[in-house]
Formats: sequence, structure tokens, C-alpha cells
Amino acid sequence: MPYNQNSGFGQSLMSSLPLALTGKIFVVGDSGTVNRDMLVELFGYDPDGELHYYATIDAAVSACTASAGDIVLVAPGHTETISSATALVMDIAGVSVIGIGQGTLRPTLTLDTATAASIPVSVNDVKFENMIFSANFADIVAPFTLTTAKNFQLVNCAFQATATNMNFLSIVDTNTTNNAADGLVIEGCSWIEPDLATLSFLDLDADMDGFVFKGNYVNLGVNTSDLPAIAVVATGKDLTNAQIGGVNKADGNVIIRLNDANPLLITADSGAANTGYVANNYVRHLDTASELLVTTTTNFGFFENYATAAVDASGYILPAVDS
Repeated sequence: MPYNQNSGFGQSLMSSLPLALTGKIFVVGDSGTVNRDMLVELFGYDPDGELHYYATIDAAVSACTASAGDIVLVAPGHTETISSATALVMDIAGVSVIGIGQGTLRPTLTLDTATAASIPVSVNDVKFENMIFSANFADIVAPFTLTTAKNFQLVNCAFQATATNMNFLSIVDTNTTNNAADGLVIEGCSWIEPDLATLSFLDLDADMDGFVFKGNYVNLGVNTSDLPAIAVVATGKDLTNAQIGGVNKADGNVIIRLNDANPLLITADSGAANTGYVANNYVRHLDTASELLVTTTTNFGFFENYATAAVDASGYILPAVDS
């Protein structure tokens, strides 16, 4: 494998990689910020003696083999600009894109130029981890658009505005094909966006099974249409086996959305078709009336969720405890 297991950096990196690597590792490095010799020292050579270093993530992904478990490691400080829906296309199944570094040293992808600038995902089993995604244009629809994209994962990623009025409306936008994006996982991510036009983290236009949203921090301020923070589910569409938060407190989400109307987390069609749970979430809001986390009669189970509309007061359990 093209990393040096004897270096301290290589050893720490192992903790974020699968225990059994079945594919190759490709490294993306910006020659302006990362010395090529340093990358060789850190990651070494492939068994075939060839270096697999690329200037862009798209080039590295294009070199991967579908469903082989290939990993694209993105070097600390690497930056790219995504100005269209074709600059970075995830069309090779089973590829994980993992950023190296912490804080501002995490690789940063800046989306600009058009509201349609995005990263389309059209294959299954794709993952982005430890990356920063920055909006540098007003009302970008979403950095990720999913078509046939089961088991897509965003893990420990940050979404942010480059400047005032530079914002994402949503983070993930699906198409209208039922179950094409089953198994979507959003874990350990943050999205801080005060823009009034901001919608919800997920714009879901089809039935989805196995949606997981846990351990995230979402601070969206106010939305003038009183939309929920996590997901807007299209009319007639259902979430089955959904996990919003988790049975462990560490898996709960912290949500700040200073709306004065509900629902606060998810809009979903009412009825028994929805299944799953909403647990250990913490919500700051301004709705002092009905205070609904999710649309009523949606069939989800609720456990240990806390919310408050008061300043400097601890939240209380919502919805009310079953007697």
C-alpha cells in the first residue's frame, strides 16, 4: 500500500482507514502547498512501483476501479474550486474520498460561479470524509446531488459560507426515483449558515430506506418559510428505518434553528409507512406554541429529545413523555 506504516503520520492515518484494504490508495496533492517528496515519504509506493498522485480529486476518482474499495486520500491544505456540475463527478462506485488534516488544514472544496455548481453522485457506495465544503456564490442549490447513489456517506465534513450571502440552500438533494438513495448516512458533520434563504440539510424527493443522521451540529438561524433543519420530505414520500440521532447520547444531533413555527427537524408524510426513531437530539428554536420536532402522526418513535425556545434555560423533553 502506498503509505508508510512506520511513520507516526501513517500510523495515525490507519485509524481512519478500513482494517482490510481491498483496493488501491490514490493521493491528491496540490504542489503549491504539499511537497511531492513529502507525500512519497508519507505514503510510499504501490506494489507495482508506480506512483498514484493526482492534481485533482476528479482525476484520482477517474483512475479508480469500480467497486474495488479504492481510496482517494486528499493531502492537507489541498484546495479545489468547483464551478459547475461537471468539475468533480462521482461516477465510480465504491470510492472513498478522505481528507487528511484537522481544522483549517482539512482539504477545502469551494463551490462558486453558479447556483448549479455541485458534485453529482450517480453510483453506489461513495463516501466523503474529513473535508470542508465552502459556498462562494449565493443560493447554491446543494453541493451534492444524488441520482442512483445508494449508501452515500458524508462523515466529519464541514459546510460553510465563504462570505455573507454566499450560501448553500441544502447539502444533499435527491432525485424523484424511489429508493435510489437508500442508506444515506450523514455523521459527525457541521453546517453553520445564517442566510435567510437556507432551506434544509436534505431535500428528499423520493422514498428512502435506512437514512442515518447522527452526531451532527447544524446551526441555520432563521428560515423565512419555517422549514425544518434536517430534511424536507416531498409529499407522498416516506422514510423507512430512519435513524435521527441515536440510542447513545454521543450520536445525538445538536440543532439550532431560530424559527417560530414547526416542524423543527423533519417534514414527513403522516401515516404508518414511516418507520424508525428520533432520539437524543437537542434543539434550540423560537416556537413557543406547538413545538413539534417532526410532522405529527408520522409513526416514528421518540426517545429523550430535548428542546427549548427560551434564552438561558435548559431544554425539556419533546414530545411529551408517554404516560
